[in-house]
Amino acid sequence: MITRHLYEDARRHSPGALTDLRSALVNNTIFATLAARHGFHKYFRHMSPGLNEVLTKYVKIQEENGHSISEEHYLIHEDEMEQAEDVEVPKALGDLFESVAGAIFLDSGMSLGAVWRSYVRLMGAELEAFSAAAPKSPVRELLEAEPDTAKFGKPERLADGRRVRVCVEVFGRGTFKGVGRNYRIAKGTAARCALRHLKIHRAR
Repeated sequence: MITRHLYEDARRHSPGALTDLRSALVNNTIFATLAARHGFHKYFRHMSPGLNEVLTKYVKIQEENGHSISEEHYLIHEDEMEQAEDVEVPKALGDLFESVAGAIFLDSGMSLGAVWRSYVRLMGAELEAFSAAAPKSPVRELLEAEPDTAKFGKPERLADGRRVRVCVEVFGRGTFKGVGRNYRIAKGTAARCALRHLKIHRAR
């Protein structure tokens, strides 16, 4: 439904912009953020202390930041090491956001229109803001900003066995490390750490 909405947008996005927009609007981070913003987590029944800890931590971060969608809020910085760690976005919360759409679909007699009328109200602000200025992934943004100087290293599994670290070296600027639960997240976190550093120094 989101893909169709973007494709039919009067702004006539290019194929590249459509890819960026769909990636930005259809992912666990934005779904979990919207679920927390609209209070879905209050009705989530489970019996997992570990999941409860992750949910509580995530919702607290979101409340402190006004439920805005900004990946900067999901970084824990260790400035001396120029390292950032991804704050876990609960997949269960993103799944919950999708599950409600499935429930509406079934309860409405399998009407996609009914689902869209409900969900366009839940995420209309993001649909409009992102469509007006398509966000880029941090990896793509870094490689476009530093096409010849940014080099990503291979992932390194940490001692806890649950996380990996990825380093990106920006020649003449430093080496930045990202930690996450998989290679994709760690790579994106490293890129965001590098971008943050570069933007701060350019502003000086």
